[in-house]
Amino acid sequence: MRSSNARARSFKPLHLFGHVVLLTVGIVLMYPLVFMFLAGFFTKQEFASTVLGIFPIPEEPTLRNFISLFQTTGDADALMYFRNSLFRTAYMTVASVLTSFLGGYVFARLRFKGREQLFLLLLATQMIPTTIAIIPTYLEFARFPFMGGNNVFTGGTGILDTWWVYLIGGPAINIMGTFLVKQSLDKVPIELDEAAKMDGAGTTRLLFQILFPLQLPIIAFIAITSGLGTWNDFIVPFFYTNSDTLQTLPSAITRLSSVGNSPGAVVNYPLIITLSLGVTLPALLIFFFLQKYIVQGLANTGIKG
Repeated sequence: MRSSNARARSFKPLHLFGHVVLLTVGIVLMYPLVFMFLAGFFTKQEFASTVLGIFPIPEEPTLRNFISLFQTTGDADALMYFRNSLFRTAYMTVASVLTSFLGGYVFARLRFKGREQLFLLLLATQMIPTTIAIIPTYLEFARFPFMGGNNVFTGGTGILDTWWVYLIGGPAINIMGTFLVKQSLDKVPIELDEAAKMDGAGTTRLLFQILFPLQLPIIAFIAITSGLGTWNDFIVPFFYTNSDTLQTLPSAITRLSSVGNSPGAVVNYPLIITLSLGVTLPALLIFFFLQKYIVQGLANTGIKG
């Protein structure tokens, strides 16, 4: 009884105001998902001719757009886009984890001339906006040696519009991941490496059986952030590929929205919105269930935000 009275006395109107604010913000953030879900029941003709309210309700609801997420239709091959997105995300996630861990080990453990200067140079590249690199990257892919009729100097198609865009052009060094691994490895005593080598451990065993398990929080953070970034990326597929078979979900959505540029064409906005929902929900679920690993990974590096 006394405990209940103590809780009652500790309650303040400010607490109620805080809960109301949080509830309001939550509703505002959830509204786009509700709108996207309701808009998915429209046909493109009804959507184009209807004055939409806050909560759009179709007169003749259809499941065609949601069915398009799970099977091939005449409007879009969502399953193929989903497979491409999944493949690219998995590939880039593994590549980012490996390059980050190995790069972090090099800068944290190996001693060579110009190490600090090279590390600072890599960090400086983070200040370059991604959009600035679009044209140089395009030219690099187009001039890629001995591919696509390219004789190195006079041009050609190079690896443009091929899977090599994802396989070769994809796994660049994850600079932020490398920085985080280096920061974390700097806290691991060098004596651990020396003890492992005295016990007969080679470099591979030292890396993947001793040091790698110690970096699991950081590795989880790198994998989650890299995976989410790749899943939501449309720049690489949109600018460097043309074939429909190479498109991922984000780039396919962008290309579908350009149909309206044709005379008399009606953009299938309900399908586009439904595909956008298919892109958004996996990312939200991953972040919702794995956000503790993001916090834990940053905490282990000593970075405060």
